[in-house]
Amino acid sequence: HPDSARFNPVELLNLILSPPLFIQVKEPPTPTNDVTFGIGKDLLQVDLGKAQTLIPAEPFGLAWSSRPITVEPDFHGVQVGVAMWLHNEVELQLGDSLLALLKDAHPARHQTLYNVLGNGLAEGGLAPSVGYSGRVYGNEDRSMYAGIGVHYYLGAAYGSSTGSGGFTTGDTIFAGANPVRPDLRATTSYSKWGNSLGHGVGVDAGVAWVAGPIVFGLGVNDIGATITWPDTRIDYQRYDTTTVSGSARGWVTDSTKLHAETKTKLPVSYLANVIYSLGSSTVGAEVLNNGRGATVHVGAEQRFGPIAVRGGIARDQRKKVEFGFGGGVRFGPFGFDLGFWTRSNALADQRAISMATSLAIY
Repeated sequence: HPDSARFNPVELLNLILSPPLFIQVKEPPTPTNDVTFGIGKDLLQVDLGKAQTLIPAEPFGLAWSSRPITVEPDFHGVQVGVAMWLHNEVELQLGDSLLALLKDAHPARHQTLYNVLGNGLAEGGLAPSVGYSGRVYGNEDRSMYAGIGVHYYLGAAYGSSTGSGGFTTGDTIFAGANPVRPDLRATTSYSKWGNSLGHGVGVDAGVAWVAGPIVFGLGVNDIGATITWPDTRIDYQRYDTTTVSGSARGWVTDSTKLHAETKTKLPVSYLANVIYSLGSSTVGAEVLNNGRGATVHVGAEQRFGPIAVRGGIARDQRKKVEFGFGGGVRFGPFGFDLGFWTRSNALADQRAISMATSLAIY
């Protein structure tokens, strides 16, 4: 709770940037640093020292779009099935005044708003799909393959919020019982489970060129995937400091719009890769852009019968080098994989380590 003496906003931001979606082998460390405060009746100045370099000047956050469960049988190159789809986004940005206060150690000014801008989105549902992939040119040694898939997205639930949170200073920085005024406002929209389903169409397309042991591939996912939510509720809310019976009114809803139509767009992702296979050894590299910057992965796999050992390096969206390693084993139609990878998407410069497992049926 913000009123608790143990409340740490840095740890809260670390949690937002590194959500516990996977097993955390090594947690992202909370930055520690000597901090200097200048405090007077009409003065507030914060010098974070070396930690100033950790204050993001640009918008920061995370986003992902995935199909964690897919059932798609193949009938001679034709795939018909259904997939579960999810799309999540969180983005934060420090307001100009707060950025100057924390990153440049500027003193606080009178009648000034210090705030953080944020927006978040979560949506998901099912997507019946039909597609085709197969060889369109060449022979076994040199050939071109192409594939296309069409997905009809059915949205089960959706929610998004855009807002600002902070405080406004008074005529004197520290004067009176309430030297600052909370300034919180948000626009929230949602379509809950049981409302009319969201709907939209998206297309995946890709090509691959095979030249002996080398494969070159290009792919684009979710082309034109715009989801229309026909039954959305939109609330315009703010934090009201007016007191009633000695207490602030708190969050109030200024207005509400019912049965509104809202559109969301799934991010288009682009992938280019190359794979070289020789016997039981495979080396590959890929460049992926999912709308929030490009990532580069280079890795290798060595098989020993049913056992596979893997390792690789990557450059993430923050242009930092990350490492990954793991392995897997296959028993008939079942495959089990275990992997570890480092991450640097927290506030600290040091890397965290996560672990994930997967079970596949071939």
